[in-house]
Amino acid sequence: MSQHLPAFPDTKADWFQQISNNLSPDQLLWLSGYSYGLAVAKQPVQIPPPFESKTESIASSAPLHLLNAAPSAAAAVVPLTILYGSHTGNSKKIAHRAAEHARKHGLKPLVHDMSEYPVKNLKQEKNLLLVVSTHGEGDPPIAAEDVYAHLHSQRAPKLPETSFSVLALGDKSYLHFCKTGADFDAQLEKLGANRLHPRVDCDVDFDDDAEAWIEASINAILNTSAASSLASNANGHANGTITAFAPTAFATTNGHAATNGYAAQYSKKNPFPVPLLEKIQLNGRGSVKETYHLEFSLEDSGLVYEPGDSLGVIAENSPGLVEEVLNAAKLSGDALASETSLAKFLTQNVELTVLTRETLTKHNEFAQSSDLAAILADTNRLKSYLYGNDVADLLRAFPHQHTADSFASILRKLPPRLYSIASSLAEHENEVHLTVSAVRYKTQARQKEGLASCFLADRVGVEGAVKVFVERNEGFKLPQNPATDIIMIGPGTGVAPFRAFVEERSNAGATGKNWLFFGNPNFTTDFLYQTEWQQWLKKGVLNKLNVAFSRDQAEKIYVQHKLLANSKDIFGWLENGASFYVCGDKNRMAHDVEAALTQIVQQESGTSPEKATEYVKSLKKQRRYLEDVY
Repeated sequence: MSQHLPAFPDTKADWFQQISNNLSPDQLLWLSGYSYGLAVAKQPVQIPPPFESKTESIASSAPLHLLNAAPSAAAAVVPLTILYGSHTGNSKKIAHRAAEHARKHGLKPLVHDMSEYPVKNLKQEKNLLLVVSTHGEGDPPIAAEDVYAHLHSQRAPKLPETSFSVLALGDKSYLHFCKTGADFDAQLEKLGANRLHPRVDCDVDFDDDAEAWIEASINAILNTSAASSLASNANGHANGTITAFAPTAFATTNGHAATNGYAAQYSKKNPFPVPLLEKIQLNGRGSVKETYHLEFSLEDSGLVYEPGDSLGVIAENSPGLVEEVLNAAKLSGDALASETSLAKFLTQNVELTVLTRETLTKHNEFAQSSDLAAILADTNRLKSYLYGNDVADLLRAFPHQHTADSFASILRKLPPRLYSIASSLAEHENEVHLTVSAVRYKTQARQKEGLASCFLADRVGVEGAVKVFVERNEGFKLPQNPATDIIMIGPGTGVAPFRAFVEERSNAGATGKNWLFFGNPNFTTDFLYQTEWQQWLKKGVLNKLNVAFSRDQAEKIYVQHKLLANSKDIFGWLENGASFYVCGDKNRMAHDVEAALTQIVQQESGTSPEKATEYVKSLKKQRRYLEDVY
C-alpha cells in the first residue's frame, strides 16, 4: 500500500480534515496507530481511569487508535468463567444474563453449572464470576456442594492469579441470608484471589441488584484488561510496533440490553392483573384446615408456564394489620412516606407480617435497646424471636418514636409470594390454578394471618383481579423422557404441582408410570382433589396412590411411613430409573422423607448407611430427586 499525503496546509484548523478526506478507513487506522506510537516513545502512556457511571465508556478517554481499531483477537482471549449453583434456576438465569452481557462487550465467557464443573480447573481461572443461592439453614444447593467442599478443603488451590466476584441469592426472611455466597466470597479471598467487585447479596426481588452486579463485574474485567492491554501497547509502540485493541469490549450499556432476550411483556416488575374465575374450599366441614382451589384466567396476558413452575402473587397487607402497626408506631396513616400516605405505603409496599434480622438491626439503630441488641447477638434467641412476631410486636416490645420516613426506612420491601402451580395448560387453556392454605394463628395474644394466603382467601372475590407473574422453576421439572416413571410425595398443599404433573402427562400420552403419596389430617375432610385422583386411577393415568391421614387413628401416620411400607417397590422403581419428587413443608416433612428414602435404599440394597446416603445424594445430582419445599 502506498499513499502520497498532501502537504500540510497553512491553516492548522483544517489540515487533518484535508488529510483524512484522502485516506481509506484502513489508512486512517494505520496513521492513528503510527502517530500514537511516536507519542508514546516521547512520554509515558496514561492509562484511562475506571468507569465512573453506567453509561460511560473507557473509549471516552482512550487513545485515538483504540477508538478506531476493528475488533481483534486481543479482546476475544480475555478469559471469563461464570459458575452457578442453583436450586430453582434463578442462579442459572442470572449466569446466562451475565454471559450475554459479556458477549455484547467482546468477551467469550464459559458458563458452567457447578455440579458439572471440574474443580481441578479452578487454579487456572483468571476471571471468575460466581452466582449461587443458599439452601435450607445456610447450606449450599446440591449443585454447588462439590465446588464448595473443594474450596474449603485442604486440597483447595492457591489462587493469586484469579480475579473474582460473587452474587449471592437468598431470602431475608431466613436467618442465614445469603450465607453460601458469603462463604464462597470469603474463601476465595482467603485463597489469594483478587476481588473484581464487592459481593452483592440479593433478596427475593433480585433483578435490579443482579443487573447492577453484572454490569459492574463485567466492567471491572474490561477495565483490568484495558489497563493491561494499554500497558502492553505502550511497550509495543515504543519498540516500533502497533497492537490494535477491540473497542467493542469497552462499550457499556444502561444494563437493559442484556435482559431483552429474557423479558416478557408481563413479569415480576410488570405483573398482570388476572381475574379470578372460581374459588372452592376443598376441606369439608369440621376440618382443622382451610384450603382453597383458585382458578384464574390468563386470557390476553401472554403468560405461559410449565408444570413445576410457580405463580408469583402480589398481595397487600390487611387493613387490620396496617391499623395495628400504625397504632404501635404512634403515627397517622395520613402522614407522608415516600411521597404517598403512610397507610397506603404500609398496605402496598412493605413487609409487615414477617420480621428479618435487617429490620431488627435498622430499628435498633434508632431504638438503641440493649435487650434487642442481645437478641441480635444470639443466633438461637434471634431465630426464636423472628418466628411468629411481626412489625407491630417489634414496635411494642422495643419502642421508639419514629417519623414516617424513619419508620419506612427500616422496613423490608414487600416481596411477592410464590405458589406452586396446580394446573397444566394442556388441560386448562388460558388458565392457571392454585392450591392455597389460609394461614391463621395466634401469638402475643393477637390473631395473625399469612399475607397472601388470607389475601386470596378473604379479600379476593370471583371476578376480582390479582396481580401475578410466572416464576420459572427449572429445578422441579418433569423428566424429558416421557417413558420415565415418577414418584410424587405431596402432603397437604404440596400436592398442587403433582395435579399439574398428572394432567400434563395424561395430555402428552406419556408412557411412564405415576405414583402419588398424599397426606393430610383426616380422610373425610382433607382428601384434596379426591374425585380427580380416583378418576385418574380409573383411567390408568395414575398407577398407584398411597394416602396417609395422620389423625384417623391413635398412632399418627405420615407419608414417610407409607414410603417405608412400600420399601421394595420404591427401590425397584428407582433402580429402573424413576424420578423422585417432594413438595411441601421443608422443616420436617422433607427431612423425614429423605431419611425414609435413605433407610429404604440401605434396607433393600443391603448396603451401609454411608453408601445409602451417597445413593440418595447421587439421585439429587442426577436431578432425579427434586424438591419444591417451603
